[in-house]
Amino acid sequence: MTVTVDLKNVEIVPARPEDADFIAWIVAQGMHMDHVPSFLKAACSRDDTLYSWKQTRLLRYEGQLAGGLVSYDGATHEERRKRTWVMPDGRLLSSGDIPETTAGEYYLDSLAIVPEFRGHGLWRLLFDDAVEMAKRDGFHRVALIYDVSYPPLAQRYTSYGFVPEESFEYFGTICRKMSLCI
Repeated sequence: MTVTVDLKNVEIVPARPEDADFIAWIVAQGMHMDHVPSFLKAACSRDDTLYSWKQTRLLRYEGQLAGGLVSYDGATHEERRKRTWVMPDGRLLSSGDIPETTAGEYYLDSLAIVPEFRGHGLWRLLFDDAVEMAKRDGFHRVALIYDVSYPPLAQRYTSYGFVPEESFEYFGTICRKMSLCI
């Protein structure tokens, strides 16, 4: 069921440690997972991982969680990745040879909108918020990757001003990087 959204009742707030389960859902949605692994919930509850609550902004509609975006300084990606993708047996999962993001980029990592709130452009509010944070922190470039098997994402991000760059394999999925100069 889709709800009618009055944008006056939308707020974007910093996540808190107690939001870790919702943040893990956001990340899992971005990776097309049907369930949220426990290691992901644990990673979201920490402050030193890729998907930390400290790097997440949540969208609330009339007090209800409606979506969120994990974003951060690309220079911190590699170090945080090592703390995030260590499996219980000690293996570090690798995403491949091409980094998702690098120093000098503000990276939009994981975005999801709760199904009943989709179709109202709420993702744009989260992007606007992240771009403002990037500008405030002195960045001139915002980057993201998307799964090329979902062409509507390319259209959505292009409509925002992102420009396509190289494609690469990421955890077995062909992704394309896009960037926005700000």
